[in-house]
Amino acid sequence: MLQMIIRNLARRKMRSAVTAGGVALAVAAMFSMLAFMLGYQRGMRGELDRLGAHVLVVPKGCPYDAASIALHGANWPCYLKQDYVKTVQDTPHVAVAAPVYMSAVYDSATGAQTVFCGVTREILGLKREWKIDGEFPSASGDLLVGSETAKDRDWKLGAQVTLPGLDGASGRISGIIRPTQGADDLFIYMPLQDVQSQFKRPHQITHMLVRLDSPESMESVVNALRSCGAGLEMNVVPLAHLFSTINNLVQGTRFLLGCVALIALLAAGAGLSNTILMAVAERTREIGVLRAIGASRLRVFGLILGETLALCVIGGAAGIAAAIIGSRGIEAWLRGRLPFTPDGTLIQAQPLTVALCLLVAAAVGCLAGLLPAWRACRLAPVAAIQTAGGAS
Repeated sequence: MLQMIIRNLARRKMRSAVTAGGVALAVAAMFSMLAFMLGYQRGMRGELDRLGAHVLVVPKGCPYDAASIALHGANWPCYLKQDYVKTVQDTPHVAVAAPVYMSAVYDSATGAQTVFCGVTREILGLKREWKIDGEFPSASGDLLVGSETAKDRDWKLGAQVTLPGLDGASGRISGIIRPTQGADDLFIYMPLQDVQSQFKRPHQITHMLVRLDSPESMESVVNALRSCGAGLEMNVVPLAHLFSTINNLVQGTRFLLGCVALIALLAAGAGLSNTILMAVAERTREIGVLRAIGASRLRVFGLILGETLALCVIGGAAGIAAAIIGSRGIEAWLRGRLPFTPDGTLIQAQPLTVALCLLVAAAVGCLAGLLPAWRACRLAPVAAIQTAGGAS
C-alpha cells in the first residue's frame, strides 16, 4: 500500500509539489501563530517573575511605557520625590518598596546604550532569583553588573573600571550577577545616591518596585496608594493587571492571525481535494483493474485517502520546518505590531505545538480526501475498465 501511494504521488511530481506547498504555507502560518502566542504568554509570565514586583509606582504618564522602560531600560521623562518611598513603605500589606533611579546613556566608543540603575538593598527583596558572585554594593563607588555587560567588557570582580558614557567616572566591581536571561544581564547597578549625583537628580527617583505580603491584597494596596497624599503625583500600576490587559490586547492579533491560518487551511484543503479528484479521474481504468482482480472497495478507499494524508503530512512537515527556519523574521514582524513584547526568543519548536500542527494537517487531509476516496471506491470495475477518458 505504501509503495503504491509513493508511486502514484510521484507520477505528477510538479502537481504533488504544488499541492503539498499549499498545505505547507497553511501549516507554517498556523505553527507560527501558535508558537508565538505560547511563547508570548510564557515570556510575559517570565518578565513579571523576573521583575519580582506586584506593583509599579511611577510618575504620571502611560503605564505601558512605564512597564516597558522598567523592564528593558531607557531614559525616564519625569521623576518622583524620594520622600514618597516612606509613604509607600508604610502602606499596609506592602512587604518591600524598592526605589530605583534608571537612566540610559549612549556610549560613543562602542555605539551601544548602557543602562544605569541606582538602587538600595531593598531591591534584593524583589530580585530573589539573583545569584551574585561577590557582594551587593555597600559603599559609594561600588558596582553590581549584569553577566552580559561583564562578559562584553571583560570586567572582572574587584576591578576598577571606567563607566561608559559618564565622562570618565569610575567604580569598583563588587559583584557580578549570574545570567538571568533577562534585561538584568545588561544593566549596571550602583548605590542610589551615586546615580542621583551622576545625573544631578538629588532626592529623586524614576520609579518604585513594590512587592506585597500577599497578592490577594492588591486591590486594597492600590486603592490606598492612589488615595494617599502623594497619590496625585504617582501612577500606581498593578503589574499583573497591566500584563493581563496587554495580553487581552494581543487577543485581537491572535484572532486575526487565526483567521488567516484558517482561511489558508481551507484553501489548501480545497486545492488538495481537487488534486486528488483529478488523480482519480486520470486513473479510472487502473482503479477498475484493481477492483477486477480482487481489491475491495475499502482497500481502494484507503489507497486514495492514504495519498491525501501523505501529501498533507509531507506539506505539514515542510511548513513547520520553513516556519522554524524563518522564525526570527516572523518574530521581528510580529514584535513591530504589538504594544509590548517580552525579551527572549518567542517562537520555539515545542513538541506539543509541532504535534498539534501535524495532527491538524492530517485532519485536513482526511476531510479533503473523503470525496475523492468515496468516488474511487464507488467505481464499477467493468465500467471503469471500459472508460477511455476520465470518469463521468
